[in-house]
Amino acid sequence: MNNLNPSQLLGMLKSGNPQAVATQIIQQNYSSDPVLQNLLKMAQDGNEQGIKQFANEFFSSQGKNLNTELNNLFAALKNS
Repeated sequence: MNNLNPSQLLGMLKSGNPQAVATQIIQQNYSSDPVLQNLLKMAQDGNEQGIKQFANEFFSSQGKNLNTELNNLFAALKNS
């Protein structure tokens, strides 16, 4: 799955379970990344609050706001 281009990724997401695709990408390409492994475990455990806290801290460290970035993402997806 290395070097997955956007059209391949969209095809995989449309043809299957997006959660399984994301899990597979993380496990295969980022198995040695403790941050992503922790996020994956939180997702598998249903720890939405932990993921939201991580996302807020991550975007804050970048000088951005999570809600603003989500709104931008949804607007871009809507217009594509």
